[in-house]
Amino acid sequence: MSISEFDVLYQKINTYHLLHELNLSWITTRSKHPRQPLEAQDTFKKIPNGNDP
Repeated sequence: MSISEFDVLYQKINTYHLLHELNLSWITTRSKHPRQPLEAQDTFKKIPNGNDP
């Protein structure tokens, strides 16, 4: 992967190191099981977790 605007080439591990130096992190979404029912998701969302206002 290269960034043509800056003519720089980074490997993925170097990107993680750079983010760490900037006090940033790489966050991705969690995958869902294809057969997970929407009803179960809605029920889970209603469980209080202590972070709710």
